Amino acid sequence: MMNTDQHPVDRVLPKRQMITLGLQHMLVAYIGAIAVPLIVASALKMSPADTTVLISTALFCSGISTVLQTVGFWKFGVRLPILQGVAFSSVGPVIAIGLSPGVGFAGVCGAVIGAGVFTMFAAPLVGRLRRFFPPVVTGCIVTVIGLQLFPVAYQWAGGGEAARQHFGALPFLCVALFVALVILAVNRFANAFLRNLSVLIGLVAGSVLACALGMGDFANVAQAPWFTMPLPFHFGMPVFSLVPVMTMIVVMVVQMVESMGLFVAIGDIVEKNISEEDAVRGMRANGLASAIAGMFAAFPFIAFMENVGLVILTGVRSRWVVAVSGVLMCVVALVPKIGAVVASTPSAALGGAGIAMFGVVVAAGVQTLAKVDFEKNRYNVLIVGFTIATALIPVMAPQVFKQMPDWTQPFVHSGVVLACLVSVVLNAVLNGAHEEEAVPAHSMVRE
Repeated sequence: MMNTDQHPVDRVLPKRQMITLGLQHMLVAYIGAIAVPLIVASALKMSPADTTVLISTALFCSGISTVLQTVGFWKFGVRLPILQGVAFSSVGPVIAIGLSPGVGFAGVCGAVIGAGVFTMFAAPLVGRLRRFFPPVVTGCIVTVIGLQLFPVAYQWAGGGEAARQHFGALPFLCVALFVALVILAVNRFANAFLRNLSVLIGLVAGSVLACALGMGDFANVAQAPWFTMPLPFHFGMPVFSLVPVMTMIVVMVVQMVESMGLFVAIGDIVEKNISEEDAVRGMRANGLASAIAGMFAAFPFIAFMENVGLVILTGVRSRWVVAVSGVLMCVVALVPKIGAVVASTPSAALGGAGIAMFGVVVAAGVQTLAKVDFEKNRYNVLIVGFTIATALIPVMAPQVFKQMPDWTQPFVHSGVVLACLVSVVLNAVLNGAHEEEAVPAHSMVRE
């Protein structure tokens, strides 16, 4: 019998629901999970065989990192419904290290391992910042997260990068609109179980329509091998050089700041208070996952916000569902042909789902901000206004920070990091560093 006193985040659902909902999370995250290894492999001019290895190890380690964060053990894991993926902020430094003479990809692996170990030890220090994240700060962070994801959804809806001269063609937009309408229809007319799967149903229906319109491209499926085994030290023993390790440590510091904001914001979304110790466990798990990833020729990991939108849209808050998706990612990493089928999902179908998911993330942020006192505390208006205006610069006008020093680039090109820094500093200066009264959590997140 199910324990009704158990928090929805800790609830274990029936097996059928766990697998189907976990599959839904995995499908949403897959394209983002393979994007970074594809970019890095292209920039470093890797062979097709090495590219396949890089994709498999990234997926495999993403699954390990997800299980580590959701299930947790001892002092590792924030234990929230967070699906982990390769952090895009690591792309630039990884490519720079990989192209450095005398360093190569073995130096990348060493830098990732060193930075991961540093993160495990530094996590308690960063965790002390938890009290600087009251609702006005987390509301800004969640809103910015959704807003900065919109360009990704629009890119998908227009046909993706592969569309090129046909980008924005009517068939692409029709497929995206069809997926969005299916998601709305399922949420309006279907039963509770199907509502939880609305994004998966929309993606499947949209993919069928897209293939009927001639958008399906399954060439990579035939070329993908049936089985591969990610093995540690594929590119040789890690090389630990001071400059690459310090470069990656800067990236991990940025990710720790970002992760702190994400953990607190996601905790607010799923109605679970995240303490300082919870945040420390989450950052420590990121460090351990990154150290493991370095041994497998993968990269640092961070929470995928696409999946947070899925949590809000479906209302399923169970961390065990996301843990299942982590296991599925490990399985897909072992069978590249399955991954190739998933990767063949038409971009336009992803666009319709993305608009729905990212839109509800923004709505969740606005809902939190709606409960913040703007009438009696005029400083909150300034905090929100300055934070959103600054955090959207990397999205709307990335060239603004082009002349900034190289070491600042990981900070100024992440909207979430800017949102964290600006909102925390302004709140501390204008409102003081005291802990504000918690606002009621999102009513839109249902059982």
